[in-house]
Amino acid sequence: MSTSQHSQISIVPGIGRREEFEQFDGTYEPTIGLKAVAKILNCSAEQCRRLAEAKKIPVFRIGYRWKSTASAIVRWREEQLALICHSRPSEER
Repeated sequence: MSTSQHSQISIVPGIGRREEFEQFDGTYEPTIGLKAVAKILNCSAEQCRRLAEAKKIPVFRIGYRWKSTASAIVRWREEQLALICHSRPSEER
């Protein structure tokens, strides 16, 4: 037999099981790049890149590109605004 007939496919445990697909609701949110993140946060893409590298915003890397989801960025922005409101002394509110 040739070597190609001896090659086997390794299966990762847990991947492809029906139970896992039943837990997934079938919807997913597409990722957005730093330009879209910058638009949501009303700042420059360069500032977003600095925040991403400092791990200050909820982003991740795919290759050399920073990605996130719009809902994660909006949620983070709302949390940051809530922190600002709660950190001010009561006489300033």
